[in-house]
Amino acid sequence: MDTHAHTMTEGEIGFVVEAKGYLLTLEGLPSARVNTVIVNAKGQRALVTAFREDSVEAYLLDRGNPRAGDQFVIDPKGIQFSFGEHLFGRTINVLGEPLDGLGGFPPNNAPLRMEADAPRMSARAPMIAPLLTGISAIDILIPIAQGQRQLIVGPLSSGKRKFIENVFAHQKESGVVCIYALIGRPVSYVEEAIANLLNEQGNKNVIILVSLSDDPAPMVYLTPIVALELAESFSVEGKDVLVVLDDLGSHAKYFREIALLSGKVPGRESYPGDMFYQQARLLERGGCFNKSIGGGSITILPVLETSIEDLTNLVSTNLVSATDGHLFFSPLFHAEGHFPAVVPEQSVTRVGHSTQSMLAKQLSIRVNALIAQYERQRGYGQFGTQLSEETQRTISRGQSVRVLLDQDPMISLSVEVQIVLLTLVFTTLFNGKDVAFVSANRGRLIAAISNASSTELESVVASARRGNISFEQFQKKLESIVPYLQTLCQTP
Repeated sequence: MDTHAHTMTEGEIGFVVEAKGYLLTLEGLPSARVNTVIVNAKGQRALVTAFREDSVEAYLLDRGNPRAGDQFVIDPKGIQFSFGEHLFGRTINVLGEPLDGLGGFPPNNAPLRMEADAPRMSARAPMIAPLLTGISAIDILIPIAQGQRQLIVGPLSSGKRKFIENVFAHQKESGVVCIYALIGRPVSYVEEAIANLLNEQGNKNVIILVSLSDDPAPMVYLTPIVALELAESFSVEGKDVLVVLDDLGSHAKYFREIALLSGKVPGRESYPGDMFYQQARLLERGGCFNKSIGGGSITILPVLETSIEDLTNLVSTNLVSATDGHLFFSPLFHAEGHFPAVVPEQSVTRVGHSTQSMLAKQLSIRVNALIAQYERQRGYGQFGTQLSEETQRTISRGQSVRVLLDQDPMISLSVEVQIVLLTLVFTTLFNGKDVAFVSANRGRLIAAISNASSTELESVVASARRGNISFEQFQKKLESIVPYLQTLCQTP
């Protein structure tokens, strides 16, 4: 990172007495406080983080190697940030500096707060609106509310990033401000994510905040903090914001490094004792807010990359308890070609169902129950057991649901299309049909439902859009036009 020369001014001066990489110990600076920004003659900035009996501890934010005897002074302006819509489509670092070579920003308009409290309870509003993703497996089975904190968890190569890119792309027409915080990621990972998000067909309302794996650990640690500051600058204007923190496992690792270098006593799994506090207080800043603080919302999707399909380590259990649910991604599903590779029976949403229509909520219950029955009963057939007609029907429907829940990347479906498509499993359309038939006709059915105007499907799709009838009533209505749908299908 390039730094700029700084003119030293008269006043309090701190002298570096010890430098362990980015961890500085200074004498002097009696007026400094926690989160005070100090700067040397080379323009290298550091953040005061702790006080000892006769010294000050600070973390270096810029690249460099200060030595004992170097002088720092207090920067009264702190770190200034240029908040606003001019950041859309741009890639920036934690200090608000552009990384994409597309030029600078308008003058800085606000100081960057390093320690902000979550909005109080009196400023919060009920979560009543869904954050739609265009993906049936999420919007119907595991819905996410605007203002919800939904953990995305799974091993490497489970399709998490591709899912995030799809969610961002679906917000293109919704007006939701998207902030993607890449926390301590390798350059290759960052470059690929930027290329996919900011292509010609991408969402222009995306801000990409980056800290690289070779950045100083304090920069990586501050990344989610800055991401939430950015989000709040838009939510106070009444906007809905979606923040992805990718990933908090890296954030925890770098925070552990900082803590151990600072001499803090390690706790469980050698993480500092306040690990839960540090990440939970970040996630508490999400929510749906009333007009007293702008009336916007902040939806947070923290990402956790696990080494194996395990949620029992410290960071995993901390994040599960600090969020409103989680989406579990399976590398096995991903390897089999499923998208999204979400395992519904191992995923949870504690808020999202309250934002669904009556019809969508009842459909979700039935599809989830069907998947659970299918997973229990399909094992019987592997042993050559003679299956009852009811069991065969359950297995057939379960296979059909699995096919219909798959989507091609970057293809979004409206909620009414999702409802009609999944309800077809409970009609006679697929009776006696194998998976090949469902797979071959899935695209035809989606096209017909999406363009239902002036067809027999028009009334059904309108009912699905309103969602104010029961599942049984809707099922009967859809069953009545099965003969029409059969004319659209072809035998593979």
